[in-house]
Amino acid sequence: MSVHAKIDEPLELRKEIMECAVISTDAINSESNLKELSKQKKKLMTQLKNNLTDLKKSVKQFERLLPAIPQEEKMRAKREELRILMQQEMAEEMGGQIKPVGQIKKELDRIKGRDPKILRKKVANLSEREDLRRNLDDIRGRLAKLKNLFPDK
Repeated sequence: MSVHAKIDEPLELRKEIMECAVISTDAINSESNLKELSKQKKKLMTQLKNNLTDLKKSVKQFERLLPAIPQEEKMRAKREELRILMQQEMAEEMGGQIKPVGQIKKELDRIKGRDPKILRKKVANLSEREDLRRNLDDIRGRLAKLKNLFPDK
């Protein structure tokens, strides 16, 4: 479609018509570019969907080829994972190494069983006493946490 117009005298009107023609031409070009991009997008989307369905089919086929895991082993594996996870969480909460309750009780009895006078004679430096106190406080804290976790029945 072509439109021809000749306007000589009002230069402003002529300038506005020329600008409008340029803008219209750009809009028409943009529309054709958008149509091309839309077609390319649709084509790529269909390719992506096809590839995704092929991938899903391949995964299902691969899963069918794998040997079946017996239900008992699945349960055992889950229990083992839960046990390990619980131990890690308890270690993080306590801020240290996890020891059996019996071992901690033996250590506490061993520490409590000593006479403070004998301990004072054996400990020569103040730093050694501080280390022992810190260890004792640490063990007491762990015992308190363990008592909270495993209340006596």
